Amino acid sequence: MTPFLTLLRRGGVSFAAKRSNTICLASALLPRTGRSFTNRLMHSDASALPDMDTDGSRSVSAQELAKFIKISNEWWDPMGPFKYLHTMNRPRIQFIREIMSDLFRQPSDNIRWMAGHTAVDVGCGGGLASESLARLGLSVLGIDAAAENVAMARIHMKSDPLFSSGDRLKYMQTTAEQLVASSEDRFDAVVSLEVIEHVNDPVEFCKSLMDLAKPGALVVLSTMNRTALSYLVDIVVPEYLMRSVPQGTHEHSKFIVPDELRLIFRSLGAEPLDTRGLILDPLNNQCHLVPSDLGLLRNIGVQANYISAFRKSS
Repeated sequence: MTPFLTLLRRGGVSFAAKRSNTICLASALLPRTGRSFTNRLMHSDASALPDMDTDGSRSVSAQELAKFIKISNEWWDPMGPFKYLHTMNRPRIQFIREIMSDLFRQPSDNIRWMAGHTAVDVGCGGGLASESLARLGLSVLGIDAAAENVAMARIHMKSDPLFSSGDRLKYMQTTAEQLVASSEDRFDAVVSLEVIEHVNDPVEFCKSLMDLAKPGALVVLSTMNRTALSYLVDIVVPEYLMRSVPQGTHEHSKFIVPDELRLIFRSLGAEPLDTRGLILDPLNNQCHLVPSDLGLLRNIGVQANYISAFRKSS
């Protein structure tokens, strides 16, 4: 266990006190967002959503897409605007590996059984998670609405002999909705990491993820909680203080509370499996998956970034 997580176990009270002070600071900066997400969810009218120039993909935001097109050539720079995605990649893949092992009742320390299983990485960007999933042995399809992102992913893939055959990892410029409509392929695992906070219609987006999943398959999303703390650590610090992320990358009103995400997937017939926090370790600038045995302290980790898994009904 790292020193940071050891400190978290031993210093829960003091940590919580510091967190309270942080939330007070962030609350002063927090914008007014009008109706809550749940209220918007229960009263939304799909027919009132604006038409998007995305070939019928209602959940895709052209404005959000443009943000990432501008910096698409920097996906594989670990110190660039996607620095935090590089930092979070290892614990996110660790979570997916553990959940898949439990779901398919296979040992997590031997991943040879993953060969023959399929996964789709929705909103794959430059391929950070897609490549990691393929190295586990999965046959991975990475999809993204931006041609620039797909181009960068393909270029980087060619630098690794493991992917030279093209059998283990492929990329396609498309959206989840378009893939559902154009292909009969369905997957053992559907993954979408740090994407849902950028879409227009979270419910429609989650439905498309479920439609891509085989019966009994795993669906995994990571995103940001809509709290004062997340406004501080995911917007104020990286976008305005450190300037390591372009300003305007995130909109706090689009962040989703874990209970809201569970509500969406339950309404779509999925079973929630697990939700874990992703927390930055300030001692070594790494990100850690909050252990599942922390008890009440486990909830601290989900106050900013978290990852959730769901199982589609058989």
